[in-house]
Amino acid sequence: MKRHEALVQLSRDHHFGLLLCWKLKEGLKKDIAPERMSKYIGLFYLQNLKPHFAEEEESLFPLLGHKHPLIAEAISEHRTFEKMIDEGFQNKEQIEEFRNLLETHIRKEERQIFPAIEEHATIEELENLLQMDHPTLKEPDYEDQFWKNAE
Repeated sequence: MKRHEALVQLSRDHHFGLLLCWKLKEGLKKDIAPERMSKYIGLFYLQNLKPHFAEEEESLFPLLGHKHPLIAEAISEHRTFEKMIDEGFQNKEQIEEFRNLLETHIRKEERQIFPAIEEHATIEELENLLQMDHPTLKEPDYEDQFWKNAE
């Protein structure tokens, strides 16, 4: 999907989120202990999701307004992720719920929110986004690659 240059980095960030979803899916298939996956989710959240959510809420979502139904829903989902992280993951069902919500959330942003922003934002607003210093997201340095092996 062709994105305005101002949204390309945020779309790339979504790739990391979808990769997390894939890793969790693999971990669930391999019957990995929830504690192992939970530690990775917490680290990934702190290093990637939390700064990404903040960037969206501070610089991107205001372009449509926080009262816009899609934006209000996305912000509500961000709070749900925070609550899930704070409460932790004691079982596989909670991890699967997190994984499903994150994948649905990312796809909604890519398929509905970003196109709406591209349609409604002015050229100047999009250019201002380009001037911002976006946090660089990357794979966390994590030794327990549970998605590769079950040991």
